[in-house]
Amino acid sequence: MTTPNFQHLSTESLLSIGEVITRLREEFSDISISKIRFLEANSLVTPDRTPSGYRKFSLLDVERLRYVLRMQRDHFLPLRVIRENLEAIDRGLEPPTPQDTRPTPPRVLESTDSLAKVSASTSVRLTESELIEHGAATEKLVAQLREFGLVSPDSAGYFDATALGIVKSAVTLGTFGLEPRHLKTVLSSASREIDLFSPLITSARSGKNGASVAQAEELTLQLANSILQLHELLIRSLIEQQF
Repeated sequence: MTTPNFQHLSTESLLSIGEVITRLREEFSDISISKIRFLEANSLVTPDRTPSGYRKFSLLDVERLRYVLRMQRDHFLPLRVIRENLEAIDRGLEPPTPQDTRPTPPRVLESTDSLAKVSASTSVRLTESELIEHGAATEKLVAQLREFGLVSPDSAGYFDATALGIVKSAVTLGTFGLEPRHLKTVLSSASREIDLFSPLITSARSGKNGASVAQAEELTLQLANSILQLHELLIRSLIEQQF
């Protein structure tokens, strides 16, 4: 099942409920105003309201409705399950297929260590139990990583793609006998390196237009990649000198 990408859709074009029905009727001939109101009442879609109380739907709302209707028609999923799938999608996860039971991180996070691709997936939000499961970690390990400041949840209690990568790295390093308390040294080193180029990033982000934000993000990636490359070269050099 292909995961719908709701986040790329513009929310500027608002549609009336009649216009939504027109867009959906070609695929769902039995769609009606009462059906859409029922899905709204069950928190599957939350359209905006005009001051006079009329519903206004974004393109994102239309695609959410299309997803709900397909899941009902093609897979006979109950609304409770569809709602959970939408919540997973909103958190940047791959929703479970009708044959599966749990959402998973996007495949891009499982198939590559590319910093750029991971950075583009920061909208991913994992619960702690999902972080433990998909990081192949233990509760104790994640608790220690949190204790030493290596990973931390956001204000809503979710973890992002970077946290997942850190957990996976900690699991691998654990096979060599390195524990989270040892990895705090790496965090301290990274913090000092951030201090080197944070003024550059702050300056780039000081602009008010979208181009300045994009330039700041590109600069951040370039600096991070350069630091990673320098790390690798220095570690190789020290290994050659000492061993």
